[in-house]
Parts: sequence; C-alpha cells; structure tokens
Amino acid sequence: MNLIRLDPHLRVDPSQRLRTPGEVLKHDYLIPRAMTLSALARRTGITVTSLRRLIIGEVPMRTTYAIRLAVVLNTSALYWMLLQVQCDLERERRGRDVAIKEPSASSR
Repeated sequence: MNLIRLDPHLRVDPSQRLRTPGEVLKHDYLIPRAMTLSALARRTGITVTSLRRLIIGEVPMRTTYAIRLAVVLNTSALYWMLLQVQCDLERERRGRDVAIKEPSASSR
C-alpha cells in the first residue's frame, strides 16, 4: 500500500487558472483521447447525463465517480477528489471575501 504524506501547508499555484474536475476531465482526458461521453459512460457505468452535468459544473465530483474514473483513466480517485476540494475551497474563499467587503445591512 502506498502512503502519501501531505504537507499541512499544501498550496495551489495561484498563477494557474482554477479548473473544475469536469473541465479537467473534458480537456485533459476526453478530448486528447477522442473519447465520447457515451464511451466513457459505458466504461465507467456513470450515466451520460451525470457525466454531462459534471462537465458543465452542475454537479460536484462524487467519490463513486472518482473511483470509476480513476480505474478507467488510469489516475487515482484522490486526484479527482482533490480537484473538487480545491474548487470548493476557492469558491468558499471568494464568497467570504465578498461577504467581508460588503457592509452588512445593520451597519448602514
């Protein structure tokens, strides 16, 4: 069993554009392999509708999807989940930045 050691200060390069797991799936795996959603659906057992919703960012990466994609695309499930967590954390950070900068209704 391979164990990984995560740095408690793990950071993502801020100069890189944030991409959702769906964008990574489409641009780094499907397009270069000329693989259709139908073909990926057959190989993973994930419905075409679910894959389409994942790619457009309508639904988040789920652990079951991550496991299935890892097997078919020769990646790790952790890779897909970390992409999702990265997006979730960034969205939350951006939301909090906006909330902190906007004056509350009670302070007006």
